[in-house]
Amino acid sequence: MSKGDVRLERSGKRFGSASRLILLAAALQFGCGEAPKLPAPPAGAARPMLSLKQLMEWVIDPAADAVWESVKTIATEQGTREIAPQTQEQWDAVRNGAAMLVESSNLLTMHTRALDQGEWIAATRRLAGAAEKALRAAESKDAAGVFAAGGEIYDACSACHRRYAPQLNADSGAR
Repeated sequence: MSKGDVRLERSGKRFGSASRLILLAAALQFGCGEAPKLPAPPAGAARPMLSLKQLMEWVIDPAADAVWESVKTIATEQGTREIAPQTQEQWDAVRNGAAMLVESSNLLTMHTRALDQGEWIAATRRLAGAAEKALRAAESKDAAGVFAAGGEIYDACSACHRRYAPQLNADSGAR
């Protein structure tokens, strides 16, 4: 061993100068400081104004209600009544609700809102797909198509709420 070469002994093994430098570099890189942070959104990225809860309550739920309430069957003692849009204005309201759901699914994937990059993103895609079906059905004035797509929207919302908001009652949370 030369005069400037200091060796460490640990558990019967010798560590030379090069080994010490490698260990020091690894400790500094992995063992010190804060845990790695998620990358920041791009400089020009939009910053959300609403919280996730506000987006759900003020935008997504009313948009879903516009689809769900537009086509239904009401059975009473007096008989059965079919509800469906009759005027262009009513069809436009269904279309607008479906369009809002499609675009809101994009808002749910924003860096500050996405709860994870796996199932959360998949859930937003299911919502978008179902809402796109409702949008196409509303544009073609297909009441049965709106009804079917509304069921898919309900299923997408309920599945997401079961996973990410189990405190909500899926039956009343996604009407």
